Amino acid sequence: MTRARGLALLGFAVAAVSTLAASDLTAVPTAAATSARQRLVTSKPAAKMPLPPRAMGVADAKAAAVAKQLSDAMGGQRTWDVLPYFRFDFVVVQKGKEVARFQHWWDKRNGQCRVQGPDDKGRTVTAIFTLKDKKGKSFTDGIVDTDPTNIANIVQMGYERWVNDTYWIIMPFKLRDPGTHLKYLRLQKRGGQDYDVLQLSFDKGVGLTSGDRYTLYVNRATHLLDKWDMMLEGKKPPPSSSTWEQWTPIGPVKLALNHRLQGRPVEIRFDNVAVPQTMDPSVFSNARVRG
Repeated sequence: MTRARGLALLGFAVAAVSTLAASDLTAVPTAAATSARQRLVTSKPAAKMPLPPRAMGVADAKAAAVAKQLSDAMGGQRTWDVLPYFRFDFVVVQKGKEVARFQHWWDKRNGQCRVQGPDDKGRTVTAIFTLKDKKGKSFTDGIVDTDPTNIANIVQMGYERWVNDTYWIIMPFKLRDPGTHLKYLRLQKRGGQDYDVLQLSFDKGVGLTSGDRYTLYVNRATHLLDKWDMMLEGKKPPPSSSTWEQWTPIGPVKLALNHRLQGRPVEIRFDNVAVPQTMDPSVFSNARVRG
């Protein structure tokens, strides 16, 4: 597992999100996902084939139950796991103005990603890579890069960008990943609502910043996440906080498309979010995306 915290990703211009939260995303279990999508050849309606048992982190019984309610409210863990593709833009808005946009195409079935966005010189930098080995190719303003060191740097930037940006939208589906520790803290009343409050932490050595801690506020009425507090490794209290809002159906799953950072005029917005059943293979090879 690798985690990143919206850090300055070398060539990518991310100053506007330099203090954003970390993420913890594992490589996609491609063989299991592919098997789960296969169907029996029969004249009867196709039956869903069971997924292999999912490896999980540590959680007490109450925390595990709340986490399941949360993922179920979002459409279900299995539903997310077997989706073949994911598309979104991670957009940073400061004082009402868009200051950064990073575009993502993710082939979950084969563990391939395309990430592109601006660098600190205003150029469009594109990284295309596989999650398993974090190797691939890169383009700068549509021109293929040839220097191996530069390619490696841009691919690493893209990977870290993917890690951070995906966590801000699919984190609830990652709560029971191996290496996680989920603890039920308390029932809390805020603004007339009841919240189940959970604490998320990680095994030492998991990812880049395993010392991060998250406090999650799950609405008892909707079973959806309304807010998280982030105590990032190396930072001093108090933690930073962000809303999870604008919960929107995206195909068979429900995702939060907006976050407001508390005490700062900054929002993280997700645009062009989709879970298509197909994706043009040229997305993961060509300099530019068709259409």
